[in-house]
Amino acid sequence: MKKRQTLPGLTAVGLGGDGVFLVRMLRESGKRPRILHWDFRPVSADASQDKVLSALARDYDLKRARCTTLLDVADYQLLLTEAPDVHADELKAALRWRVKDLINFHINDASLDVFDLPGDVVPGRAREMYVVAARNSAIQERADTLDAAGINLDIIDIPELAQRNVASLLPEDANGVAMLTLQASSGLVTLTRQGLMYLSRTLNVGTETLESAIEQAGYYDHIVLEVQRSLDYYESHFREAPIRHLVLGGAAAGLPPLIEHLRANLNMQVSVLDLSQLLDCDTTPPEGLQLRCLAHIGAALRQEVKAL
Repeated sequence: MKKRQTLPGLTAVGLGGDGVFLVRMLRESGKRPRILHWDFRPVSADASQDKVLSALARDYDLKRARCTTLLDVADYQLLLTEAPDVHADELKAALRWRVKDLINFHINDASLDVFDLPGDVVPGRAREMYVVAARNSAIQERADTLDAAGINLDIIDIPELAQRNVASLLPEDANGVAMLTLQASSGLVTLTRQGLMYLSRTLNVGTETLESAIEQAGYYDHIVLEVQRSLDYYESHFREAPIRHLVLGGAAAGLPPLIEHLRANLNMQVSVLDLSQLLDCDTTPPEGLQLRCLAHIGAALRQEVKAL
């Protein structure tokens, strides 16, 4: 039997608290990335997550698509650590011993992946790298859920690298750019330069915190402080020129008071992400979807093929 041809592009399938996201991206050499499809299907008592996923798989033929998904923040830890002085084939085994006391779950339940820290090694300082330690149980559960729905899962990724993928499209990324996004219960700051991620910082402030706060100014000050700390660390640790641009994406881009607070308290240019300047879209997204599914757009922009 002739094997059916794989559909073009990479499809990100995201599981949210209230529904399921889908973004299918096509990247071709010499052209801007193009969103072929994006969709959001709500989950309810009448439409469970499993049923919604199965319907999505049928409608977009996800058995023939290369698919990716993002782990939840609680299911992994991203650690910066010294690189062990061992051969490449011994690296992950050595790192398991190095990070076993740094993660909040048992090392025997962890899968590790690594990526190098950009920049030149500073004299007198050991080479560093990032380690992703993900819960095996979370990986297996996500894989089983998507497989049961008829989805061809090829890659499991993390939000930090998805945000890096979006930032790498920005013209400011050539000289370094900071990006701030907010989710329901947390936020994420990434510092990238020329498509490489130097630093990420998770914030304990999200849209739910801001919406329920009687006085939001204190939370805005906290976000300013965390962004400034990230910038200071970048300059001192990597000995790079200062980053002068902060771009707000996702829910953060829809909060004018936060935007003005950042502009007033940071010595840098603050702007709002405009995906229409970076991507082509075959279809107009449903109202508000662009802000909510930025991480999944980033996941679908991934160009590497190695899985976590």
